[in-house]
This record gives sequence, C-alpha cells and structure tokens, in this order.
Amino acid sequence: MKRIWKMPKMFILMLALTLAVIGCSANETESPNSNQAEGNTQNDGNSGETSGSIANGDVTLSVGTNDNYYTPKSLTSGLPVWQEIEKKTGVKIDWDVVPASQYAQTMKVRVAAAQDLPDILNAPEGDPIKLADQGILIPLDELIEAHAPNITRFFEDYPELKSLMTAPDGHIYAISSVTSGAAKTDPYALILNRRWLDALGLEEPTTLDEWHRVFKAFKEQDPNGNGQADEIPFSPRYATRDLGLFGSALGLHMFYSSGYAPNAQGEMEFQWMKDEAKELIEWSHQLYEEGLIDPEFASFNEEQFNSKFSRDMIGATSGFLANTANFATLQADNGIASPDWMITVPPTGEASEPFYEEYGPLSGWFGITSSADNPEAAIKWLDYVYASEEGSRYMAFGIEGQSYEMVDGKPQFTEWTMNNPDGLDFTAALRSLGAFPTVPWIRATEGYLSDQPAAIMAYKPDLKAQAEHVESYLIPATPLGLPSVEENERLTTLQTDINTYLQENLVQFVMGSKPIDWDKFRSDLNGLGIEEVVAIKQAQYDRFQEALQ
Repeated sequence: MKRIWKMPKMFILMLALTLAVIGCSANETESPNSNQAEGNTQNDGNSGETSGSIANGDVTLSVGTNDNYYTPKSLTSGLPVWQEIEKKTGVKIDWDVVPASQYAQTMKVRVAAAQDLPDILNAPEGDPIKLADQGILIPLDELIEAHAPNITRFFEDYPELKSLMTAPDGHIYAISSVTSGAAKTDPYALILNRRWLDALGLEEPTTLDEWHRVFKAFKEQDPNGNGQADEIPFSPRYATRDLGLFGSALGLHMFYSSGYAPNAQGEMEFQWMKDEAKELIEWSHQLYEEGLIDPEFASFNEEQFNSKFSRDMIGATSGFLANTANFATLQADNGIASPDWMITVPPTGEASEPFYEEYGPLSGWFGITSSADNPEAAIKWLDYVYASEEGSRYMAFGIEGQSYEMVDGKPQFTEWTMNNPDGLDFTAALRSLGAFPTVPWIRATEGYLSDQPAAIMAYKPDLKAQAEHVESYLIPATPLGLPSVEENERLTTLQTDINTYLQENLVQFVMGSKPIDWDKFRSDLNGLGIEEVVAIKQAQYDRFQEALQ
C-alpha cells in the first residue's frame, strides 16, 4: 500500500489574496566564484535576519522578470522599497523588465539563444528543470548551504516546500514565491449575494439540492426588486473550472488539482473520468437548461461581467475572498444600496467531506543563470529579499512610516495603505512603493514570514470573519514534485490535446449541444493518452512523498 501524504500541521494553520487570477503570477555544480566579494551575511539564530551588507556598493546584479503590476510605477524608476534595499545590501539592481503580458515571449527568445541573459531569471515558461537541462540555470544547493542562512532555515521549517522545489535529480535550480499563508486568508470559493438571500428569507446553501433551490429562487422571485426577470443566478468566472467547485459534494478535486488526485490507496486518478464527474455535469446541465447559469459562462468577458454586477443582476459567482469587497465597491459606485457579498462553505454530500482547495503553495520560479559573474552575491541578495525578516518586511509591507508602522513589535498597515488617499487599492498602493513584487517572496503560515496575511486580517475584521467561516474546509491541492525534462515533454505533448478535448466537451455537455455519452468520453480520453499522463502524475506524487520520509 502506498503511503498517503498528509500535510504537516504547520502547513495548514492560518492565512490572502492575489489575482491575476490568480494573479496569480499571477497568473523552476558550478562552484561559487571565490574571486568575488564575500559580503557579511550572518544569521542571528532567532529571527532569520540577515544583517550586514552583501557588497560595498560595487556589485550590480541584473534581474529579469516582468515589470511592476502597478504599471504607472516601473521597477526601473527607483521605487522607494528598492532604494532602501540597495542601501541595506550594497547591491545595485539592473532591472531587466518588460510588461507582464510581454515577458514570457520576450525572454523565451533570449533563453533560446542563450545570450544576453540576466544574473537572476524569472523562468519565462515556469519550467526550471528544462532551463537547468539546457545549462541556463545553475544548481543552488551548495550556494544556499554556504551563503543563504535564511533560505536554509526556511527549508528546515518547511521541508514539504523544499521538496516541491527539488528537481528529480535532487538539486534545487530555482526558488519560488510561497503563498501558503495568503491562501488561508484569501481562499478561492463560491460567492453569494447575501442581500438577495436576505431579501428572499433564504439560508446559506450547503448541498447541491439547496444550491439548486437558491438559484431557482433567485431566478423566479425578483430579489433585485426591479420588477424584471433579469436575474442571473450563477455567473462563474472560469467556466467549467468553477463549476468544478461544486464537485466538493461528490469528493471531486476539480479546481487547483485539475481532476488529478490520489484515491484512498494512494493511486492517482483522473477524476473527470469518474461516475461522480458525470453526475456533476448532469447537475450542471440541469441548471443551464433551467436558465440558472449565465448563458455566456463559456466566454467570460470582464467588462460584461462587471456591467452585470453594477446592474445588480448576479446572485452568485466564484472568486477570492478579497473579491467580495471589490464586488461591493463596484455596486456601491453604481448606486446599489447596501451591497453585501459572502463566501460560502463548500458544497457537501452524503459520501464526502466538503472542502475547498488552496492555491499555491508555490508561484513562479527564479534561478541564477550560468552567465552570472557573481553567483555568491546573487544568492545572498535572494536570501535577503526572499527569507530574511527585514527583507520580507520590505516585500510584504513596503516603507515603515508610510505604508506600515510597528505596533508591539509587529508590522501593521497604515491608513495610507488600506484607505489610500489617491484611491489606490491595497495591492496597488504597496506596488507603487515597490512592495508586493515580481521577485520571489514568502507569505508563510507561521513565524516572521507570516506577518502580512495576519496584518491584512487585523485591518479587515469583516474579511477575517469570512476567512474563519471556511478555514476548517481548506485543504492543499494534490502535491506533485517537479517533473523531469522527459516527463514534462510528454505532459506538454499529451495534455495540450487532452485539455482542449476536455474543455470543449464539458462545455457542450453543460449547454446541451452534445449528448452526455460518458463511455465515449472516457474512451476518447484514453485514446488521447490520459493513462500515460496519470502515470507521470503518480511518479511526481510518489517522489514528493518519498522526499518527506
């Protein structure tokens, strides 16, 4: 019997946000060069602090990444956070940046030519193993051990995250931003219009039948009170992916795990092929037939979506907890009185425990290139911004006295940040200073690297209450170790066709433009190579578990 992985307790404690949606990104042995400056990086053994400068101002490192997400303030414009970090470290940064929408393609061209590469590179396709195989990224293990005490300590405290960053050959070629703490305070969930619920005297739904009854009431009982049958009970932002959130009631891991999950024996399955997935799609088709799902759900358009929200037409959707405040603001700005949005507990069923999957825990890959003249300085700089207490505070909080202040030894956000005088939202305000960066940083679940999520909740008690409402239902997505070069090539080849077939057919099944023939659906997926994909996912899952033993 295979060992079933359980996330360590520290990994599932408490704590927000992002978007891009996911915003997620947002939307991976050369010996150290002994001729370069050593610096005075030290660890005090308690806080993880890095003290002393890395260089004496005569070291410049180039960093290749996408530019600031707050576009009016480019990283090249000398933002306050990075001016302070330059003073602290003695390292000048040459920002090698382009807008986020252009970065991947622009850097892919340079990577392919293996020329004109920065010292520190944000892997443009999120594949550090391929870049390492090509000789673009160097192993970081010895550099971390010798010169990165804060990263070393972080890996000791979070061995499961170290395992996720470790290649099949046992080396670490890139470090990744950590979002595990943020995922606790800003979960992705089903979101309901609480004002409509109250207007109709309805309770928060918990089962699929209850959700159906709520949607039907929204459709038929004019909860927006305008005398018109214009209500859209459910408008998902990510088509069938968001419909997959209802799979919780059937034990299906359809969101961040994309349907790949181990069964009770530790054997990987593609859950879209299960009978329970057919039941989910049949239920979704019934909703669509009854006009309870936005007829435009398969072609989401942000402008149209916001227009429907501003006219009080939507009863439920999906998104991050932080979106509830954004939705309320959008409606208030358009004259809707007392807008009120809430995230709900996940749907439950007779044979399953309800759950929401957490995003992350990793986002993006940053490594040191083989063209770097001073890898020692590069790893020391990464150690400072990524995992030291002081560096983390710059990344997460910005500038003391402006965006945060220290209260009883803990950073707390100021009014300037949370209610910005220029009308900037929380993340935009921080990014205008250079915080919330496009370099790797950590929002952990415990310790000094977890201060930011806690500070957000302290300033937003309404959001804190909602986060606590679903906290006990949050579980990690299926943990998979990094694929090898060969595995990644096969996954890329096979999953391109599989994902296209899957999404096209699921949408057609829900809309009724194609009969739900589950036997043919399974047969077609087998013909496209789903069994080989599952075998590779199994190998990744097994490697992760073995690394924790």
